[in-house]
Amino acid sequence: MTGIRQRIGRIAPGGWEPFVVRRPVSWWPEVLLTAAFALCTVLATFHSPLIDLDIWIRDFSDAHRPPWFDWFLVQTNKLGQGGFLSGLALGIAALIGYFKQTIRPVVAFFGAYMLTALVLVLKLAFPRIYPHWPRPEPGPYADAAQSLLYYPDRSELGDLGDTAVGAYPSGHVVNTLIWYGLLIMLTGAVLKTWQRRLLLTAPVAIVFFSTTYLGFHWLTDSLAGLFMGLVLIRLMQRVHWATVPLPLWLEPERRYRRP
Repeated sequence: MTGIRQRIGRIAPGGWEPFVVRRPVSWWPEVLLTAAFALCTVLATFHSPLIDLDIWIRDFSDAHRPPWFDWFLVQTNKLGQGGFLSGLALGIAALIGYFKQTIRPVVAFFGAYMLTALVLVLKLAFPRIYPHWPRPEPGPYADAAQSLLYYPDRSELGDLGDTAVGAYPSGHVVNTLIWYGLLIMLTGAVLKTWQRRLLLTAPVAIVFFSTTYLGFHWLTDSLAGLFMGLVLIRLMQRVHWATVPLPLWLEPERRYRRP
């Protein structure tokens, strides 16, 4: 326990401060990423070359995915499971908060959790069926017309129609960016530079590839998730979690601080 206390003590000498290498200043990256998301969304509403690429990648992957590789990709795709990642982040945030005697790491966790909820809103706003719908294995699966956003005829999906239209954007990709980004904000001070870079880039690249190659999502779903996830993690980095005003009931010790 002493060793854990010492390592956590290094996270923020003199108080808890999330680790951010360079806090975002310019809003241009968010503007460009949002524009890229919008362009990707527009190109997914009609039979564009990007839709043809979606279909080709889905069919090529299905034809060139041996069982052992399929199993391997399924395991690596778990790096983007929101339930596990959020539980891990909450546990670390609570541990830091306990040793630092502050609720702020947990507040940062719930801030990230609320941002991930935006993905559900986007899925409702841009309904799209998954690559291996509407027919069960071994297909035939969705063609170019059926793969478009707002595809109107979902009667052939049957009772599973409501669960077949949440492909856009990829929640796994967004989850990976947000939760690993938060983990770095919580523990970055005790990690080396190469470890932080690996933790931020490797899981995203692996999940992006596996979720697309397995046909869990279209390529455009993964791209949209990447663009939106980068926007959200930059928003997380902009917030001054160590000093953001909180209700008094969250920080009762403020009653006894001298002005």
